[in-house]
Amino acid sequence: MEKKTEKKTGLRVYCVLFFVLLWIPLLGMFFYRDREVNKKAAEASFPQARMADGSWNVEFLPQLGDYFADHFALRWEIIEADSWIKGKVFGMSGDDGVIQGRDGYYFYTESLDDYLGKTSMDERELYGTARVLALIQEYVEDQGGSFVFTVAPNKSTLYPQYMPYYHRKIQEEGNLERIVEQLERAGVAYVDLKNAFDQEEEVLYHRLDSHWNNKGAALAMSTILDALGREHTEYGKIPYEIRRDFDGDLYDMVFPLGHGKDENVYYEKEDAFSYGEGFKDTEDVQIQTTNPDREGGVVMFRDSFGNSLTPFVAEEYGRGYFDRTVPYPVDALTKEDADALIFEIVERHLDILAKEAPRMPAPVRDYQEWGQEEIAGVTMEVEDADPYTKVTGAIPGEDLDVDSEIYIRCVSTEETVVYEAAPLNEDPQEPGMYGYGLYIPGEGLEPGTYIMETLYKKEGAWVTSGYLQSITI
Repeated sequence: MEKKTEKKTGLRVYCVLFFVLLWIPLLGMFFYRDREVNKKAAEASFPQARMADGSWNVEFLPQLGDYFADHFALRWEIIEADSWIKGKVFGMSGDDGVIQGRDGYYFYTESLDDYLGKTSMDERELYGTARVLALIQEYVEDQGGSFVFTVAPNKSTLYPQYMPYYHRKIQEEGNLERIVEQLERAGVAYVDLKNAFDQEEEVLYHRLDSHWNNKGAALAMSTILDALGREHTEYGKIPYEIRRDFDGDLYDMVFPLGHGKDENVYYEKEDAFSYGEGFKDTEDVQIQTTNPDREGGVVMFRDSFGNSLTPFVAEEYGRGYFDRTVPYPVDALTKEDADALIFEIVERHLDILAKEAPRMPAPVRDYQEWGQEEIAGVTMEVEDADPYTKVTGAIPGEDLDVDSEIYIRCVSTEETVVYEAAPLNEDPQEPGMYGYGLYIPGEGLEPGTYIMETLYKKEGAWVTSGYLQSITI
């Protein structure tokens, strides 16, 4: 009888503990203060029972569930514990966006396809990307400036020895290797950062972050400015110290409370440049800098790798303009009175380079009386983009050669002007349709009404879409 009583008591205690633990996340919300964490995703706010117009919110319960999922007590501590167990016991990451590699190295999951050799760009998109860069370079050089394009290699591309053994390459050539071949054909001034980093025995990327450290940023700057023929600071001759004070983006994804710190390099040198008005940090969309100790100006298009690269480049120019907007504002070269344009992008984002046409005056091409057949299925849209007229559209891929240039012909009673458009990627909303785009400057056409058509090559012969749109200048 005593054994049965003890068994029932134990069962009751177990049930009570189970329900107490079950209710802690909910009841604890009345006492638990949300922790400041490194996650950047927006959290759900507490829903309103009634809408602004006084009607009942029919989504109240689902929204309440979303709110609870984002705010229940001990949420971040539980996530940290889960990530720790997965990492230490099973050798796997607690976040799908992060790959846990060897020796404590983390990698960005988004770069995995590049590492495996799963190329995401088809031949037309590779050609289009190289052609867009060639058009940018043509504009810069026409303005008397210098242009270089460079790719920040994925961390897994440079340091594959730290990737998990179970990720095996399908093929050696990825988007980076294939685009470099196209750039060479197009004559684009390409700076090979992969080769520069491969020559260094030291790992110059963070262990807990997807980007290079300050020593890697200094190497990138030196390699880029060497290609531009510009004298610059030799950081290899400057003493530095290493501090463990850096918040790694990949670590913060796995452990949002962010207790762990990564190492970074800090050079024992005072910077002479200063940031412009309104500067917050190097993640700002647009940054302006001045340096009284230097001459000349630079425009740099950059992504997150530019956060650490920007200060090193800014130190070497009298004026700097650093932009991460899309479409790329190439005409900033003249607005900022710069004599060089540096274009940096990370390897895993190569496929977005030809997503939109760069913002710059479209180049005029010599007009010829081509014999053409008319092709259906081409689209065109025209909109005002002061001080330009923006023209976009799409062409069926089956009608395009891999290396077809795309022209827009504008015809009035007084003149005919032909512009080259930027060839863009396949439209994700309309598979099989490849985009094009250009900006016609306001002073490019004489006043009047123009009819517009596209011209491109199919099987080596020029064809036309026929009349598509009209504009009045």
